[in-house]
Amino acid sequence: MKHNPVIIELNKETKAELDNLIKTTDMDINDLLLALIRENQFYKTRLNELENELHELRICQEKSIEAFAIGDAISDGIYMVDKQGVIIAINKVFMELTGVKSREDIIGKHVSILVKEKYMDKEVCRIALAKKKNVSEMCVLIRTNKKVLVTSNPFFNEQGEITKVLTVMRDITELIKLKEKLESSKQITKRYYTELEYLRKQQYNMIGLIGDSPSMQKVKELIYQVAKVDSTVLIVGETGVGKEIVANEIHKNSSRRDGPYIKVNCAAIPENLLESELFGYEKGAFTGALNKDKIGFFEMANKGTILLDEIGELPLHLQSKLLRVLQEKEITRIGGTRSIKLNVRVIAATNRNLEEMVNKGTFREDLYYRLNVLPIVIPPLRTRREDIAKLVLHFLEKYNEKYGADKHIDISALNLLEQYDWPGNVRELENLIERLIVIVDDDVISQKHIKNIIESKKNASLSLQKMNLTLKETVRIVEKEIIEEALKKYGSTHKAARALGVSQPTLLRKARMLSIPTNKQK
Repeated sequence: MKHNPVIIELNKETKAELDNLIKTTDMDINDLLLALIRENQFYKTRLNELENELHELRICQEKSIEAFAIGDAISDGIYMVDKQGVIIAINKVFMELTGVKSREDIIGKHVSILVKEKYMDKEVCRIALAKKKNVSEMCVLIRTNKKVLVTSNPFFNEQGEITKVLTVMRDITELIKLKEKLESSKQITKRYYTELEYLRKQQYNMIGLIGDSPSMQKVKELIYQVAKVDSTVLIVGETGVGKEIVANEIHKNSSRRDGPYIKVNCAAIPENLLESELFGYEKGAFTGALNKDKIGFFEMANKGTILLDEIGELPLHLQSKLLRVLQEKEITRIGGTRSIKLNVRVIAATNRNLEEMVNKGTFREDLYYRLNVLPIVIPPLRTRREDIAKLVLHFLEKYNEKYGADKHIDISALNLLEQYDWPGNVRELENLIERLIVIVDDDVISQKHIKNIIESKKNASLSLQKMNLTLKETVRIVEKEIIEEALKKYGSTHKAARALGVSQPTLLRKARMLSIPTNKQK
């Protein structure tokens, strides 16, 4: 077998080595040279591989350096352990948080050193190693007295074995302090809100109750207290003191404020109609009844409040029926057989002495005690004269706006009003101020204007007394004078009725009863 000649230029030392190799082997020279060339190529290939591996190691080293440069720049503490739990890397923030002086103090040591040397109070990383899953715990860094959220994340190889565990610490000390401050602020805000609600109820919601006298302050406090419960309330006071206003305030400030509020004047409804108006009736229950069911005031007030004004005028036979409503919380319509359950709060009001009526047998004792669960006594105006000035200013503003006027009152006139006894209480004072706004031509209401009205009222009262008239006759005369004056002043039944606070049909009916002509007025 012939070989192509291989031409290689060799130096003297190489030639000597080849001569020696040829002498010691029986290989042909060309075969020997080919073997050497192949071996040389193998080493070159291996060298290239080693150079590539070295390059990759340098890249990894650079990435590692870059990663920890980033790790040193972030605000969380980081440390890494191997599968044995030996710490292999930490960042600067970890050192700052834990109080580690230098990396050499813990790198290369088991992670348990963090608890043993009192850097931390828990070994979260070891839990992650044991459970082979992510673990998060709240920890305290003992040396720096910081609270941190520690999260340990294990990394796995293709065989599912842990290779490393990366642990991140987030400082939440300031967050916890901020949360505590926020909780404290919430408590303070809640307290202020409660106080504001109380003040709002006392001042804004009770705008109808004008007066700062001790007796009125006590009434306002009582309203605030009884409004919170559903018990029956009995409001007692002279005519004109504002019993209806107090009832309104109780309803407005109660949990039933969004429910119906029904007002019933027991003295204004004819006795033969009062029962059907209060309790309703089934169709055809009596002669004159409509051919359909009619619900009464109590059913209208269901889930709300009903005000029974002038409760002292309620006839005895209806008192027993009202007592059943209060006891059983149900009614039966006239002509009906089924009971209707109700959820109604009852407020009663009267200017009469119910205790005296009980003693005389004109008011049921058991009903009185059922009504008198939460009594509120409204003081007459003459016992709280310090409230008169405030009431006067309020009514001046109200009726100046109503009539487009701009009238004021001088101090002497105000002093005179404070000395008057006001038998009609606040209602009488309001009527007087409205009358002054209308009839006084001057911009300032003086003492003489008030004297004229008060003296004329006294004279009229004395004249009526001298005539030895009955109460019914006296009321008829006064009512006739008031209606005639209103019709003359306003020129129409609509306007007169509105000014007197009644409907036009009511005014026309009373005018006919009192023989007051209204043909020319509309």
